[in-house]
Amino acid sequence: MTYLIQIMKNRHVLQCVFAFTLVLVFSLFYPSFSFAANLTTAKDTLQSSRMSFSGRVKSPTIAGSTHVWIYTTAATVFTSVSTAGLKPGDSLVIGGTNSYTIASIIDDDEFTTTTVLAAGDADDTDVIYFKALPQHVITFKTASAVPAGFFRVLIPADSTPATANNGIPDITGFDFNTTPTATGTNASGYTFSAGVATASGSTGCTSPANYHCFEYHYIGAGGIGTDITLSIGNTGGTANIIAPAPSASRVANTADAYTFKIQNFTDTSNPNSATPTDDVTGKVAVIESVRVTATVDPSITFKIEGVNSGASACSLTTDVTTTNASVPFGVMALDTFKAAAQLLTVSTNAVSGYVVTAIENSRLSNLATSPSYIPDTTCDNNLCNETTSDTWATATNNPGFGYTVAVVANAPTIAPTAPNYQHFPSLADVESPFQIMSNATIASSQQAHVCYKLSVDATQPAGNYENQITYTATASF
Repeated sequence: MTYLIQIMKNRHVLQCVFAFTLVLVFSLFYPSFSFAANLTTAKDTLQSSRMSFSGRVKSPTIAGSTHVWIYTTAATVFTSVSTAGLKPGDSLVIGGTNSYTIASIIDDDEFTTTTVLAAGDADDTDVIYFKALPQHVITFKTASAVPAGFFRVLIPADSTPATANNGIPDITGFDFNTTPTATGTNASGYTFSAGVATASGSTGCTSPANYHCFEYHYIGAGGIGTDITLSIGNTGGTANIIAPAPSASRVANTADAYTFKIQNFTDTSNPNSATPTDDVTGKVAVIESVRVTATVDPSITFKIEGVNSGASACSLTTDVTTTNASVPFGVMALDTFKAAAQLLTVSTNAVSGYVVTAIENSRLSNLATSPSYIPDTTCDNNLCNETTSDTWATATNNPGFGYTVAVVANAPTIAPTAPNYQHFPSLADVESPFQIMSNATIASSQQAHVCYKLSVDATQPAGNYENQITYTATASF
C-alpha cells in the first residue's frame, strides 16, 4: 500500500494521491501538515508511486539459470527484502551491469528471468536493482505576482553528492540520474524558458543541503492565483530522476515519506541565500507494490472490492468472481466474451472533490516464452481507443481487452459509460492516464463498477497472460 501526500500552505492545503495496481498493487498517499507556505493547492503527482528495488542475489542462484533467489534481510543500502516490489516485465540490473527482464514471480524471495544469468551475475550478494523512473508533475496556485522571476523545486537527495547522482537507487532520497529534464507549461503571465536541473551539492544547488534543484525561469508579469504546472522528466522515463528504494528504517507495508519544496524568486535572487517571495513545503510518500487492501487516511478513502460471478454490473452479467487484488478470467473460449467487475468506493472531505484515473502497464502479455499479447479492444467498429468509447457487442472478429464504467451509488461522474467500451491507456505506449470517476466537491461513499470484458480468437497463442492496471485517486483541499 502506497501513500503520497502533498501538504500545502497555512494549514489549509492537503493533497492526497492514491494509486492501486491491478495484480493488484495499491499506492496511497497520506497527509502531513506543513507550516511554511503561501503557494496553494500544491502537489507533486508521480506518474507511478512505486519504489525502486535495491536487493541482493542469494544462493542457490547459479549462472546459466533463470531462477533467482534474493536475501530477505537488509544489509547497508540493500533494503529490498521481498519480491512484492517487483512484477513480470520489470527490467533489472543484476550483478552490476547486465540487464534482465522478470518472467514470473514465484514467491516472496524467488523470481525467474526471461534469459539465463551470465557468469558473474549469480554470485551470493551480487546486487539487484530496479530503477523506478516516474515523471513528477508539480502543480500549484501562485500567491504573488512576481514579474520575470523563477520557480525552484527541491527534491530530496542522499546526503553524499556522489551517491545522489550515480544512476543507482538510493535509500534516503531520489537519485539525480545524470540528465533529468525540467519543463514549465506556459500560463497567463508566465512564459517559460528551458528548465535547469542541478544535482544536490553541485554549483548553484548547495542550500538547503541534500536536495536536487530544478529551476523554471519565466518572462511575463506573473499573476495571483494562477495555476502553474511544472514537470521533472517525461512519461517515457528517459530523462527522469530515480525513485528511492526502501529506507533503512522502513517498517514493512508502510510508506517512506520525503519532504519537497516549491519556491518563487525574483529574477536576480540567489536561491542558495535569498528568501523566496512565496513558497510551500509538502510531503511525498512512496512504497513498493504490495498485494493487500487498505484504508486511506480519513481525509480520503479509496477502496476496491471484488464482485461475484453472476452479478449484474454495467448492463451485463459477470462470468468470473474477482477480488480486490485480482481479475482471474481463467480459460478463454474462442470468439466468446467473458465479463468481470470490481467495485470502486471513494469518500473524501476535500472541498474541491477528487478524480480517479486509470492506466495499464501494457497489453495483456505472456512474457514467459516468446512475448505475445492479447490486443486492446478497438470495439465493433474499430473506432474506440484509450480516450474514445464505442459499442462492443460482438466477440467474433473483435478480439481484445476493454472496460466500461457504471454508477452504483451517490452519483459520481464517470467515463466511459455502459454500454460503450474503450481500452486502458498504456504506460508502454507513453499514454496519459484516463479519468474514469470524479466529483467536484465533498463525497461520501460514491461507488462505481469498473467492468472488464475479454475476447480472444483462434490466432491467439496459447499461454498465461497478465497485465497491471493502476487506479490513482487524487483529492484536493
